[in-house]
Amino acid sequence: MKKVISWILVLMMTVLLFTGCGNSGDSEKTESTEKMESTSKSQDVEKTDKETPASSEETEKTESESGKNADVLRIGGSYTNDIFSAWSQRSAYGQANYHSFSQLNLWRVDENLELTGDGCFFNTWDVSEDNLELILHFDPLGELMWHDGNPVTMDDVLFTFNHYKDQNVAAYQRIENIEPVDDTSIKLTFNEPTAFGFMHSTTLTSYLMPKHIWEDVEDPRTYDGEDAVIGCGPFKFVSVDKDAQISYFEAVENYPIGDITIDKVELKSYSDQTAIIMAMMNDEVDVMYTYSAPLDHTLLSLIEGNPDVEPGGSIDPSTYQLIFGFGTYPTNDYNFRKGLSYAFDYDLISQTISGVHGQVATTGAASPSQKGYDDNFPLNFQDIDMANQFLDEGGFLDIDGDGIRELPDGEQMNISIFRHYYPPELVFTYGRIAEVMTANLAEVGVRVSLDEQAWADNQEYILSTMRNNEYELMLITTPLSMVTWCGITNYVADLTELSGRTFGSYQDPEYLATYTKMLFSTNYDDYEQGYRDIQRMNAEDVTAIVWDITTSYYPHRTDKFTGWINYPGVGTVHGDLWYNTVMK
Repeated sequence: MKKVISWILVLMMTVLLFTGCGNSGDSEKTESTEKMESTSKSQDVEKTDKETPASSEETEKTESESGKNADVLRIGGSYTNDIFSAWSQRSAYGQANYHSFSQLNLWRVDENLELTGDGCFFNTWDVSEDNLELILHFDPLGELMWHDGNPVTMDDVLFTFNHYKDQNVAAYQRIENIEPVDDTSIKLTFNEPTAFGFMHSTTLTSYLMPKHIWEDVEDPRTYDGEDAVIGCGPFKFVSVDKDAQISYFEAVENYPIGDITIDKVELKSYSDQTAIIMAMMNDEVDVMYTYSAPLDHTLLSLIEGNPDVEPGGSIDPSTYQLIFGFGTYPTNDYNFRKGLSYAFDYDLISQTISGVHGQVATTGAASPSQKGYDDNFPLNFQDIDMANQFLDEGGFLDIDGDGIRELPDGEQMNISIFRHYYPPELVFTYGRIAEVMTANLAEVGVRVSLDEQAWADNQEYILSTMRNNEYELMLITTPLSMVTWCGITNYVADLTELSGRTFGSYQDPEYLATYTKMLFSTNYDDYEQGYRDIQRMNAEDVTAIVWDITTSYYPHRTDKFTGWINYPGVGTVHGDLWYNTVMK
């Protein structure tokens, strides 16, 4: 099998050496934010001659020029260059805006998953003791401009919060009042003690919004006017070449938020990760970035031994996991869940996901990179005798002697493996995990099969099944947006804080109370204690299984640029990039 895979990779490399950028497959939305519900058509932006693709050859720099601003930074990803709107993240443009690129984030999280105002509109804040009021501070207005030349005003600042609230973005629905305090601060009042948590749930897709553009737009999610691209971030849109799948941006001169160290940015779309890496090896891409989709570990060999490419590895706070369905039988039965938890070959599943770059997770179901991680829980391990014991005790017996267990009432057992669709780059890995699961469970007499509609990528069916708690065994990942303030609990608890929709099905009162208290924390100490309690309950009641603690990789070139900062699970494309990376 290894030889077959190696030959396939060789053939792929040979073909890709002769290909350039190509359209990527359709990118799918994440349930973590309401704004990713956009169904807008791609904006009809005419390609222009204002910008041309940068040459793959770099001009020699003299010693006196060392440390000057980077001329062009080329970011390669798998999302297409077709939608240019502050209300859509389903494009290369939208993905870059997670990190205060062309749209300016209100705030963000740093490499420690803690809030920061660096490179954002609001730079400091005060949370009241009762967690009901949030005072947000910003620099004096006057110098910050929208990309169409209009100045940013207090009206824009107040409009931003009212706009998101009016558009039913879930996190904003708890805001009761929005008012100015003085010329450089505003106050938000909440109807529940969620001010601190509100900031964490709005780090990626909440931007300062221009009132003069959006106030009269009837449906922002589908609006595709040319001014939908207007923001006040450090880079303004110049043009797009849809045939080449490259969009061009240039730095805003005299930008008041910070000293930009990159002159121009190109967002380049490719068909898959292999194409991105081959482009990087050919010096056509400087850094790889797609949200929550690090480099597949099987492709690391393509960059091994290249002194100009840094793999960019870090312990990923995001995780692959199995969520048990508590709305269905028999996965809502403790003995059944406990029996299954002993049946899995965790070493093999970890190798399936990460190769030699991962490790087995603990029964607490969390990553060491997450805030509040508790390392006192044992590692998951396989024990076929224990698996059989718990299944027998639960009444799941092989009544007819065919090697397959029946349900306690004598009915045939066939458990469904369901999977989520996001991010699309990881669906293949879900399939590899499901193969191992199927083989492992057959060893203990549990028959499983794939949920056909889910594996056919029927997204309406997938979301409906999750909302109605109708799945049995669900494969899913916890992306960065959830890791920062919910973790795996978002998919376990019958309470979903970020999106206002329920994806979990676990209704234990103590679990829900602990989760709510954790979300309403006013500081990191309280939050971390709450998350430790959640891990204890995950381990005790077997609510979910984290398959693997992985080292994720986001490669970048180091021969021309210096100042890269590698965020765990994110890579080097984040809010610090635009103000730190310089040409050697």
